[in-house]
Amino acid sequence: MQLKKFLEIEDSLSVRSCHFRFSFLFKNIMLSIVKSQKNINLGFIFVKTDSEDGGVLGFTLAVGIVPVAIKRIMDEQLLPEYNFTFKYYFDNCIEANSSGSTHKLIVHDKVDVIFGPSCSRSAIRSANVAQFYQKPLFIWGQVGTTQFANINRFPNVYSATPVFYSLALTVLDILKTFNWEKFVFLIVSRNSQRCSLMFDDFVNVSNAYEGFKPAMVSSFKPSTPPLDIEYDAFINETIKRARIILTCFDSRIWKRNFLLKMFDRGLNSPEYVHINMEYAGRAFDSSRLDSNDKPIPFYIDSNEINDGRDNDAFEMAKRMFILDTVRYNYDNLSFDREIIKNVKDWPFYCNECNITNKSSLNKYSKYLGDSIYMWGILLNKSLNKYSNDVFNDPTLLRKDCMMNRESFTGKMHFDQNCIRLPLIQFTGLDSFGNQIPWFSYSFSSINNFERKNTVSSDQFDKTIFENWNNSIPLTEPVCGYLHNHCPINFFKVYLKEVIIVGVIMIILLILIIIGIIWYICKIRAQKEEELLKWKIPLSKLIKTSEKKDDTGSIHSSISKMTSNTNKYSIHEKIDTENYSFYLYYDESVVGRKYKVIFNLIKNDYIELNEMLSIDHQNINKFFGMCADECLPMSIWRYCKRGSLHEILQTEIPNFDSYFMMSLIKDICNGLLYIHSSFINFHGTLTSKICLVSDRWQVKISNFSPKNLSRYEDISKENLLWRAPEHLNDDFSIGSKEGDIYSFAIILSEVISKGNFWNLNQREEGIDELIYLVKRGDSPPIRPEIVVAPNIEVNPSLITLTKDCWNDSSKNRPTIKQVESVLKAFNKDGPKNLMDHVFKTLEEYASTLQDEVNERTKEVVEEQKKSDLLLKKMLPGEIVNKLKLGKVIEPENFDQVTVFFADIVKFTILASKCSPFQVVTLVNDLFVLFDNLIETLDIYKVETIGDGYLCVSGLPTRNGNMHAKEIAELAIGFNKICRNFFIPYLPNEKIMVRVGCNSGPCVAGVVGLSMPRYCLFGDTVNTASRMESNGKPGKIHITENCSKLLNTIGGYIIEPRGEVIIKGKGVMNTFWLIGRVGESNNNLINDNDNEVRHEKNLSNDKKNTETKEGMYREFNQNDN
Repeated sequence: MQLKKFLEIEDSLSVRSCHFRFSFLFKNIMLSIVKSQKNINLGFIFVKTDSEDGGVLGFTLAVGIVPVAIKRIMDEQLLPEYNFTFKYYFDNCIEANSSGSTHKLIVHDKVDVIFGPSCSRSAIRSANVAQFYQKPLFIWGQVGTTQFANINRFPNVYSATPVFYSLALTVLDILKTFNWEKFVFLIVSRNSQRCSLMFDDFVNVSNAYEGFKPAMVSSFKPSTPPLDIEYDAFINETIKRARIILTCFDSRIWKRNFLLKMFDRGLNSPEYVHINMEYAGRAFDSSRLDSNDKPIPFYIDSNEINDGRDNDAFEMAKRMFILDTVRYNYDNLSFDREIIKNVKDWPFYCNECNITNKSSLNKYSKYLGDSIYMWGILLNKSLNKYSNDVFNDPTLLRKDCMMNRESFTGKMHFDQNCIRLPLIQFTGLDSFGNQIPWFSYSFSSINNFERKNTVSSDQFDKTIFENWNNSIPLTEPVCGYLHNHCPINFFKVYLKEVIIVGVIMIILLILIIIGIIWYICKIRAQKEEELLKWKIPLSKLIKTSEKKDDTGSIHSSISKMTSNTNKYSIHEKIDTENYSFYLYYDESVVGRKYKVIFNLIKNDYIELNEMLSIDHQNINKFFGMCADECLPMSIWRYCKRGSLHEILQTEIPNFDSYFMMSLIKDICNGLLYIHSSFINFHGTLTSKICLVSDRWQVKISNFSPKNLSRYEDISKENLLWRAPEHLNDDFSIGSKEGDIYSFAIILSEVISKGNFWNLNQREEGIDELIYLVKRGDSPPIRPEIVVAPNIEVNPSLITLTKDCWNDSSKNRPTIKQVESVLKAFNKDGPKNLMDHVFKTLEEYASTLQDEVNERTKEVVEEQKKSDLLLKKMLPGEIVNKLKLGKVIEPENFDQVTVFFADIVKFTILASKCSPFQVVTLVNDLFVLFDNLIETLDIYKVETIGDGYLCVSGLPTRNGNMHAKEIAELAIGFNKICRNFFIPYLPNEKIMVRVGCNSGPCVAGVVGLSMPRYCLFGDTVNTASRMESNGKPGKIHITENCSKLLNTIGGYIIEPRGEVIIKGKGVMNTFWLIGRVGESNNNLINDNDNEVRHEKNLSNDKKNTETKEGMYREFNQNDN
C-alpha cells in the first residue's frame, strides 16, 4: 500500500473511529455466519507497567495500535478469510516470565503467532521456546540486539526493530569522518539492558571493523539508577584520557542529569564532543508534549517544580549529537489520542487502564503496529505459495521478505533475511536550539550504507561545529588532555592579565622602594635611638627632697648592720655638691654631678650603652646619663648602707674576720669583672666609690667612659688611692696596674678598719703625702697596716697588700692572681657574707627553738593541770566544747538519777568544833566521797554546806545504768560514814540521809564568771524531798528508781509505804537496803518518831540552804 493511502486511512480514522468499532465487529460476525472462515489465534507478551520511565514500553500506551494494525490488514485484504482471536500475558521484561508466557500461549492457548516480548533478553528466551514449537515470533520494542540477525540461530524470529549492528557502523563512520581516534563510552541501562546490549554490539562491530580502528580508552556502567558520584568518576577519567564521549541512556532523566553534571564539571568547553546513541526515532525530543501539543526536548525540565537549570542543560545539549532513526511525524496528534482510547475497546477491553491526560503513545508502540502489519504482509504472501504449511513452518515467512512499505514508523525496508534496515540520522542543534540532521544513513543491508550530507565537507567546521567555536574538536587537545604538553604564548593569551599584573608590580615596586626608604630611615632612627638609650630625660627623674647641702658626701648617714632599712629611705637624703637623689621608675637612684661640660662622641655613646648592659653582683647598676641641665650627671643605683669608706669609720657590731674577708672578696670580684670587660680598668678606684647594698654586698661604682675620665676633677684626698705612676702623669686616666695599687690601699683600710693612711697620727698633711708617694723614696711611703682589734688576719693577706702597692707597676700581681690567693684563705667557709649571716642566724634560731620547746613543754604541763581542774568543776565533754569556744545549749535528758545526801546533826557537830576543825571534818569526809565518785559514772554537781548533790546519766547518757551507779554511790556513802573516825570527837559517829529519784531532767551551763553545770526539773525537787523525808543511815528512793533497780537486779529493796511529801502529796516510796548477798546488820534503825521530830526541826534550815544552791526547784505545787 502506498504512503498516500496510509495517510488517508489515518485521516479518516479520526472521523470514523466510533463507526469502525461497531462495523468491524458486525462485519466479522456476518462473515462468520455467511462463510466458513478460519480463525487465527494471536498471542501477545507485554510489559504491564513502566514505572522507570512512563511511555516507553507500558501496556496502556501501546496496545491501542493493535486494532489499528488489524484494520489495516483487513482493509488491504491481506487476510480476508481469517478471523482473529487474542490472548496476552505480562512478562515485565523478566526472562523466566517470558518463557512461561510463551509456553502457555502455544500449548494452552494454541496461538498461531506471538508478538513480543519487547525486551531483548526476554525475547531470546521466548524465541527458543517458540522455535521448539515451530511458532513464529514477531518482536518489537527494545529488541535491537544483533543476535536476532542470526537467522540460523533464530529462524522463527522476525523483528520490526532494526538491529544495533547498523547503528554501530554509523558511529564508527562518524568517528572516522572527524578523525576521532579515542573515545570513552558511558552505558546507563535499566532492567531491559537495552544500552548494555547496544554497547556489546558496538564492541563486536568495532573489533571486526576493517581500516579505521578507534580506541575505546574507557567504558563505564553505573548502577541503576546512576549516582552523582559515579558520574563524577566517569568524568574524572574522561578529563584525563579523552574528549569524545559516546553514551547510551535508557532514561531521558538520566541523560539530562549527565548533561548537568558535565556542565558543573566544566565540560562545556569546545574541546568535548558528546554523541548519544538511540533507536527511538525522537532525536532531542521526549514523549512529553507542551500546551501546544509540541514535543518537549529532553533537556527541558517539565516538572511542576522546575529545577531552574534548563539553560545549563541546553548549553550542554548544543555540544551534543544524537544518532537515531528518522524522527516520527508528530503532526497528527489526534490520531495518537484515538489509538490510546482503543485500550478500553476490542480486543483488550481494559477498563482499569488509566489514560487520563495521556495524549501520546509510548516510545515503541508504533513498532508493535509495524510488527503486526509486517506479519500480515508475510502471511499473505506465504499463504498464496505454501497454503496452510506456513502455520507449521515459520521459516516459510522469510522467503518473500524484501519489501519497502510505509508503516506506522515511516518507511519499512527489509533485506532478504527479513532484517529491518534502518534510516539513521546524525542530528545536532544550532545556536538557537533547532534540530538539524547533518548526516542521513540509508542501508541496503545491515552492514552496507550510504551517507548523505546536508552540507559540504569543507563547511563542517562552520555548520556542524558552529557551537564549538567553528572548529572541529581534536581527539586530543594540542597541549594534551591536562594542557601540560606545550608552552603557551603567555603575553598573547593573558595580555589583559599581564597589563593588570604589570601595573600592580609597578605599584608594588614603588611601594617597596618607599618601604625600603622608610625602613632605612627607621633603622637609622633606631640606631640613633639605640645610641642614645643611655640618655635619661630630667623629667623622668623625680626629686626626693628640695633641701640642699653644699658640703655633704654621697652618703651622709650610714645604716648600722643591725638596723632596718626600707625602700623609701632615700627620701631622707638631701642633695649635695657632688650628688643628687631621685626616683627613676620607682627605683632609688643617685646622680653623680660632673664639674665640667664635655662633648660626647659616637664611641662614648657606644661605651655608655655597653655600660647599661652590665649586670654583676659586685658592680653597681648604671642607668644612664642626664644632660638636660647645665652640668651633666651619671645615674647610679642608690645603695642604702653607703660607701665602704664611711662604714669603716663607724662602729660595726660583729665585724669579724669573715666579715672583713667578705668585703675584700666582693671588691676583688668587681675589679676582676671590670678588668675582663670592655671597661678594661676603673682609673679612680677608692673606698668611697665601693658602695654597700642592704645585703652587705660591695658594689664598685662611678666608672666612666675613658673619654669622660679625662674631664674628671679628682679631689686631693682621693689622690691618696692613686698609683705613683699616674700621680706623676697629669694626663693619665688609669690602668689595670693602677687599680691593683688602689685595691691595696683599700685592703689596708679594711684591715685597719678605717685607719686610713694613719692621718690622725701623721705629721704630714695630704699634700705632703701625695708628694712623697710621687717621689718614690726607698722604701716608698705607704699606709701603716695596723690590724683592727678582735680580727684575725692571715699574714699572707698583709704580704699580698704590700705586693699590690709595689712601687713598680710591673711587679704588682694581676687581679686574677689576687683572686686565687683570696680563695685559698677561705676554702671551707661560706661562699659569701649572706651565707655567713644565715649560718649565724640558723645557730641562733636553733638555740631559740630549744628554748621555745622547753617553754612549750612547761605550758603543756600547766595546760594539763588547768584542764584537770576544769574537768573537776565541769563535765569533761562540756569543758572541751567551752575550750573550742562553742556555745553550750541547754540539753534535755529523758532518764537520769539524782542523788541528794545530807550529814545528820551537822549543826550539833559543828557547834562542838572550832571553825578550822569543821572545815577539816567536812573536807576529810568529802574527799572520801569524791574518791568514790571517781570510780563511778557519776557527775558531782555541787556541795551545799554539809549537803551533797550528784547525778548519773548526764551529760553522757548511759541507758538505765544511772540508777545502778547512784545506788552504788549511796551504799558506798553509808559504808564510808560507818568507818569514818573524828579524832577530836571520838564518841561521835557520822550518819547521812540519802534521797534518790529517777526521771527526766534539763542541764546546762549557767553564768560567765565561775560558770556551773546546773540541773533543772521536777526530778531534782523530788530527789531533794526524798532526802529530807528520809532517815539517818538509810537510802530513801522513789518508785521510779525502785523499778529501775529491780529491772537491773542485785539489790535488796523494801517498801516504806505511803509518805506525805511536800509539794507532791502522798507518794509510795522505798528503802534501798543493800546489795544481795551482803550483811546488812549494820544498818541503823532508829525510831521513826524520833527521826521525824528531828527532821521537822531542820526542815526550815534545809529549805533555806536548798534555795542558795545551784539547782532550782520547778514544782508548781510549791507556791
